[in-house]
Amino acid sequence: MIGLTLYDVLAIPSTASTDDVRKAYKQKALETHPDKLEPTVTEQERRAAEGRFRNVCDAFEVLSDPVKRKAYDDRIQLAQNNKKIWDEQHDRRVKTREEWARQAKERSEARMKDRADFYESLKRIKEEKQRYVEMVERFYQELRECHPEWESRRQAALQQKEMADKGQIPRRHTTLI
Repeated sequence: MIGLTLYDVLAIPSTASTDDVRKAYKQKALETHPDKLEPTVTEQERRAAEGRFRNVCDAFEVLSDPVKRKAYDDRIQLAQNNKKIWDEQHDRRVKTREEWARQAKERSEARMKDRADFYESLKRIKEEKQRYVEMVERFYQELRECHPEWESRRQAALQQKEMADKGQIPRRHTTLI
């Protein structure tokens, strides 16, 4: 339904006759008339009662006149049709948004998985590098143990290279004859 209609205000069905409208109006007018209120009611309650009474009078004015009632029924029918169209469009928008949200979630999860895979590969690379460094260090240690003179020659070569880099001794150049 589209909300409170004039028929709901008078508590009658939309198929009610003009006599039924008149009877319902009299009954509702007696129930909602502001003069029926206790003298101790607050101003806010009095205004609310006057508003309800005005609604009853407006409903009677429209529903008791056949031309106004026809126009009102047409507007109600149009509003109900528009509500159906709006509901269909709303449902379509909701489905589209849900699909978009699902796809966005999938993309986000894929990015997170890619990032996790990237960090995992970095970790593996670091571990492999560490294993390589340890393997090379073991190799050099074994080489030093087997050939102690190798380490002294190595140190001398490194020292000579360092001095050459600093310009303390000229670099060795070999010439072909």
